[in-house]
Amino acid sequence: MKKEMKHYIGIIDERNGEFEYNTKYLFRTTGCPSAYNDKTAQGWRGSGDDELDEDMGGYWCDGSIICAGEVKRIPLEHYNVLKNYLSVL
Repeated sequence: MKKEMKHYIGIIDERNGEFEYNTKYLFRTTGCPSAYNDKTAQGWRGSGDDELDEDMGGYWCDGSIICAGEVKRIPLEHYNVLKNYLSVL
């Protein structure tokens, strides 16, 4: 039985000293969307094999902490419009 492809907006949260900001991106997967978002956060600015800092809840890269933020499922129709404006990873 083939799994259904689902579409999402993912958020990556970054903290760099006093600065906090987030980036939204689109993705689709048949797997766990939270695991996909976490894997994206792990390689966001680094090599992709960084260890999770459980105390900080994210991955360190050049003095910044990168965390997997919220994931929201969206309809295919919204995905098709938003991919013109957001990065698809």
